[in-house]
Amino acid sequence: MSDQLERDAAGSLVVGFTGTTAPDELRRAVAGGLGAVILFTRNVVDADQVAALTAALRAERPDLIVAIDHEGGEFSHLAPANPWPLASPRVLGDLDDVELTRASARDAAATLAALGIDLMLAPSVDVNSNPANPIISTRSFGRTAEVVSRHGVAFVRGVHDAGIAACPKHFPGHGDVAVDSHTDLPRVDRSAAAVEAVELAPFRATIAAGADVVMSAHIVFSAYDDQPATLSHRILTGLLREQLGFTGVITTDALEMQAITRHRSIEDAAVASIAAGADLAMIAVGTADPQALTAQVAESVRHGTVPAERVADAAARVRALAASLGQRGRHSGLNGAPIREVAARVIARQTFPALGPAPYVVDLTQGLHPAWNPYFAGLPEIFTRVSPDADGVVLRGEHHLTENAEPATDVIAKAAQAAQGRPLVIAVQDAIRTPWMRETLNHLIAGHPDNVFVLCTGIPEDQALVPAGIPSATTSGRNLVVLEAVARTLTGS
Repeated sequence: MSDQLERDAAGSLVVGFTGTTAPDELRRAVAGGLGAVILFTRNVVDADQVAALTAALRAERPDLIVAIDHEGGEFSHLAPANPWPLASPRVLGDLDDVELTRASARDAAATLAALGIDLMLAPSVDVNSNPANPIISTRSFGRTAEVVSRHGVAFVRGVHDAGIAACPKHFPGHGDVAVDSHTDLPRVDRSAAAVEAVELAPFRATIAAGADVVMSAHIVFSAYDDQPATLSHRILTGLLREQLGFTGVITTDALEMQAITRHRSIEDAAVASIAAGADLAMIAVGTADPQALTAQVAESVRHGTVPAERVADAAARVRALAASLGQRGRHSGLNGAPIREVAARVIARQTFPALGPAPYVVDLTQGLHPAWNPYFAGLPEIFTRVSPDADGVVLRGEHHLTENAEPATDVIAKAAQAAQGRPLVIAVQDAIRTPWMRETLNHLIAGHPDNVFVLCTGIPEDQALVPAGIPSATTSGRNLVVLEAVARTLTGS
């Protein structure tokens, strides 16, 4: 009983780690029954290294599940190992070709499969109904449940085409929040009927399409419970299991996020999430201690906090998923055709002026964030790569204007000065929810009345902020291949 309890407790955990090789402690945990391991940018050097890492982990136990967040756009932890990065979900939704979405997901998932990764923590099927949402943005396929459902299903099918598991997230839905769950606990105060019509629709659709895993959100939905969904039996068991009929694996989002840890320890949250119905409690930080976490879950059973049957059921679901993955055919290889097609369509459906080979690029972008993992320094890097005479600067949230619309630092003034006498490209990313960015955009345009072009690299709603008469276009996300195509078009390279 005790040995089986320990293995079941370990089997209900997914953990992260630091480094590009498997630490001995992690190897022992895998051998002891650890459910899954999640990889991040910190674990990736190149394709050969990732393949060797996953092989070393599976040498300890072949049925280990290896997962990675891989949503597309800037959300890419595999950049050094992937020459054809996945398009952002929003641009796929905007192009609205479900076969292209399926092909994009298939090729991305085939890359993961070739590297020994078998759980793709995507797609995000959050409906980005609130443009001021501080965390979802272009991670969503769009602003309506119908678009998100359609492309979420196509994405899940594409992942399955490559023989690995898909994970719609963040249940019940992260699209209509004003708070980032990485920093605090969001709350949605709408009726169950409203949630059913919008947030739940894409989950129903992707579950019907065979979603293997569903990830919970750290959000209070007051129509159901006063606990965040991740810790709510009413939501994970009552809503997801019983009402929506999901029989696969439920994983939490990372429990170290402050929506959870502001109110309890990671260890207590792991126990509470499993008690609520989660099958995998995710502790993604590099300092995760799988042995200590296993002991905490096992002790909760011994003390009667969590029924032994609940932990055994969680581990059994994870093992069943691992067994099914071992039986699936996998399609290897990646030729980049889908992302090249996305780039071509982004160019073809919009008008881009000929700016010549030497524009100055001011890239107004969001601050660095755990959920946004930019795999290039910014647009100036891309422009100078395709046209060496281009130049520019990246400005993030620390650069802003005063109330008198004067630069608070000399950085914006220097950028405006450097652009004089040259074509000016101003890129914005989610300016609609970012006051300093809107102010800086208008300030730069006012000081450069001729030969200005605005590129919206976040949600396309930003185009409504561009003054009349100023040419603009949108990429609906920051994908390297798409942005390179834009840079070549604008510079004539």
